[in-house]
Amino acid sequence: MIQIAVMEYSDVEYAKSLTDIEQWGHREDDFRRLLQLDPEGSFVAWQGDHRVGIATTVSYNGYAFLGNIIVDKKRRGKNIGPALMQHALDYLDKKGIKTIELDGVLSAVAMYRHMGFRDKYRSLRLARNPARSNRGPALYSQCGESAHILAEFDYRQTGIQRKGLIGKLVQEFPAGIFCLTTPHLRAYAVIRERANNALAIGPFIAEDPAACDAIMACVVTKFGNRRITVGVPETNAAAVESMLRHDFRHSTPSLRMYRGQRIAYEHHVYAIVSADVG
Repeated sequence: MIQIAVMEYSDVEYAKSLTDIEQWGHREDDFRRLLQLDPEGSFVAWQGDHRVGIATTVSYNGYAFLGNIIVDKKRRGKNIGPALMQHALDYLDKKGIKTIELDGVLSAVAMYRHMGFRDKYRSLRLARNPARSNRGPALYSQCGESAHILAEFDYRQTGIQRKGLIGKLVQEFPAGIFCLTTPHLRAYAVIRERANNALAIGPFIAEDPAACDAIMACVVTKFGNRRITVGVPETNAAAVESMLRHDFRHSTPSLRMYRGQRIAYEHHVYAIVSADVG
């Protein structure tokens, strides 16, 4: 019999081990951050004395994101994934969430559709391999703006209130916060360390393509000797074009899906945070 419990800090190591198998590059801090943002919003499935799967959620007022739906490979095909997912959906529904989104691996899209999710857009994955020399300008702009200012800018551009998440990212990755302020704040990006020795860009919010390119030139100058990954909404063609100009290449995409009210925020989103927090 499967029992589902709220994820505890003692489950973090197990949760990361599942993402290691999937090669998602998660760190234990990613799960601790989720538990700090919502102590009751992530879940572990148990079968007897054994943990057999996880699911996580993060909520931003009336909008929420469902992620990290992973079942132990030896236990798959026994309805554990749908049970975890339904438990998470019930939790979000009780909170009054109006819109729930996820990034679905293509092999699981049929299950998500069966559970009421609709297709929204392809969530592209791109990566840039380390380069011997950087072609960007010899400068980079580390951000001097406060987390509060970044969160206000983020909200104006997306309509989603992510103050708690942005505050934690600024605290965790102070050397990876980039801004364009000419003359006002026009774009910001967070560059995060991943467990696979790569860097990830996201969130990355910009007013326009020129602001995006200015930030990307700085990022490539600073971190061009590292592998860099990014997730981009396919509907933001300018974001995709900018990444390709900066030598990013496509890898396997996922499908952004939604349940409930459809909201449009993609125009100013040049990089998602990750496939588990939106």
